[in-house]
Amino acid sequence: MLIQNVYINGLSGISAQPTFDETFLSGNIQEPTAAYKKGVEPDYKQYLNPTASRRFSRLIKMSLVAAQKSIAMADGVMPEAIITGTGLGCLEDTEKFLGALIENHESMLSPTAFIQSTHNTISGQIAMMITCYHPNYTYSNRYFSFESSLLDGILMLQDNSCKHVMVNAADEVIPSVHTIIKRMRLWDRSESIAQQAGMPVTIGEGVVSMIISSEKKNSSLAQIKAYKLLYKLPAESSIEAQLQLFLQEASLSVTDIEVILLGMNGDPSNDCYYEPVRTMFSDSTQLVYKHLFGESFTASSFAYWLGAQFIRTQKIEPFCILSDKQRAPKHILVYNQFRGKYHSFCLLTDVEV
Repeated sequence: MLIQNVYINGLSGISAQPTFDETFLSGNIQEPTAAYKKGVEPDYKQYLNPTASRRFSRLIKMSLVAAQKSIAMADGVMPEAIITGTGLGCLEDTEKFLGALIENHESMLSPTAFIQSTHNTISGQIAMMITCYHPNYTYSNRYFSFESSLLDGILMLQDNSCKHVMVNAADEVIPSVHTIIKRMRLWDRSESIAQQAGMPVTIGEGVVSMIISSEKKNSSLAQIKAYKLLYKLPAESSIEAQLQLFLQEASLSVTDIEVILLGMNGDPSNDCYYEPVRTMFSDSTQLVYKHLFGESFTASSFAYWLGAQFIRTQKIEPFCILSDKQRAPKHILVYNQFRGKYHSFCLLTDVEV
């Protein structure tokens, strides 16, 4: 889908790296101190009322603070819709509620943990914090959770029903869930991207908050020029053919893409689908990111965070590079999939292109 006039005007992320203060972009890389990639949390006292924040879980607090920063970057605009993608929702509050359910023999339960454990709590709390009475949605759609949210926001801008939309991604990890996922060998397989020892991938957590607008500003980070989601590839089609078609619709060729951001996670059954793409874009700088932020249902949101930041700074950090062709990032193609399903293509460009 070719897109006109969709700009990223506000962007904030809290992750296993110091992305909130953006020192990550200056080479400040954090090594995980836990068994999984736990979020580097800011000082909440600077952003939230201490009395009120005591009721919130870590994921809610991270989401509220990230939303505040993205709004501030977009010159304080009131979003006309808040859309959040989350794979597993508020796990900490879910565990609290289920624990109380067992301990109290299903009687005399406080509803607070249950109310705050639902997936749509994140969007709702953001709306209450900024007093936003506009549409409020949540997508929980496995590996398309964030992508579905972004698609909804783009469509709102394209049909002129909104001028400013907040799109969020949020997922957290708790020890019990990490144990289950490790036992299932789903995301924590002790494997590395392209078998490089410095790129191991484990489960991660974090939030991203993005203000997309139909208005270009001097502070705009990047532009979304094209976007496409495919749950499965059409019969008798290949990923190369789909990418060629995607670029043709944007009046571009493979050689026009200076940088490609790939969602490789070290799992051979997953990363084999990226190999034809790597060959196809052999003249592009190839980047990966899940060794830095971890794997989750909404991990792809950090590819968009990285892509927009690299376009804004016109600088690519070496810790993301899988293959370097030393080309200035004017066009960045973000490609994610999971084991041959949930294919997503997004073309990020410089706002002046």
